[in-house]
Amino acid sequence: MVTAAEFKNLHTIDAHNHLNLGMTYSSYVQWAGFYIPNFPRPLAGLTEMHEIIGDYTRPRTKTENDVEHLLSMSIESAIADHVHDLEGSIDIGFIIHCGSIDHFLAMVDRLHQKYSSQITLRFELGMGKTFDLTKINEWAPICLESKLFQGIDLYGPEVEDGIEDFKHIYDLAGNLGIKRKAHVGEFSDAHSVERFIEVFNLDEIQHGLGAAQDEHVMQIIKDRNIRLNITPISNIMLKRVKRLEDHPMKTLFDAGIRIALGTDDLMFFGRTISEQCADLVNCGLFTKDEVIKMATESVEA
Repeated sequence: MVTAAEFKNLHTIDAHNHLNLGMTYSSYVQWAGFYIPNFPRPLAGLTEMHEIIGDYTRPRTKTENDVEHLLSMSIESAIADHVHDLEGSIDIGFIIHCGSIDHFLAMVDRLHQKYSSQITLRFELGMGKTFDLTKINEWAPICLESKLFQGIDLYGPEVEDGIEDFKHIYDLAGNLGIKRKAHVGEFSDAHSVERFIEVFNLDEIQHGLGAAQDEHVMQIIKDRNIRLNITPISNIMLKRVKRLEDHPMKTLFDAGIRIALGTDDLMFFGRTISEQCADLVNCGLFTKDEVIKMATESVEA
């Protein structure tokens, strides 16, 4: 058996982290002042997860100060796990909590200045498909042009309908040299993964497990050197994958596709990057050398 400590000296990256839920549950409880009943635990997919968010976490976050505390706790949790590079999304909806886009951008800048000496931060502008599209169209270009965000990420229902509404934002991101990510392929199929790649000209994919169903799509990903940012514990806790030892990421890895690990929502899923590295070895899915190779190849040059 290997331990998480054996991976803490690696140059690790957390490439898939929603910073509004990226902290340990214990730190969240201390800040929020309440426990969530029967939590954390495996969930009945994204629907139940969003119910908990709607009932407990979203109502607790009301002000700019609340948002800044949430994001700070997530960054500090990554630092505690000796993560070297953190690619974390900050949801565009937090502009409402901050009162104005100027206050929001000033907060993002403060966080970078506060923590950049302790961890390499690459903030991403997170956008939910179900958020007000008018506000996204107004705010996203300003945020991207601020130079405070190194990435962009789209999440929500993994459906192809309506994704063209976001294409112009991804085109702008590409023109500005901003990394283009999107959530697809955790619960959707290989065709949807290919479609998202083509519409958004993606640099990276959050999850992407559905690609393992199709050799043609895997070849596209490999040929374009698209990195998949996978969170095995999320796939288990949301019951996308029944057993870690059967996780399709091994098929993707064996196909020569670059994979980076993420915590996704550490508060919900409870496994850090170093702990997931150990889990992948201890369940027999990967060897220790393969996990080290995965970690090494996932880091940007």
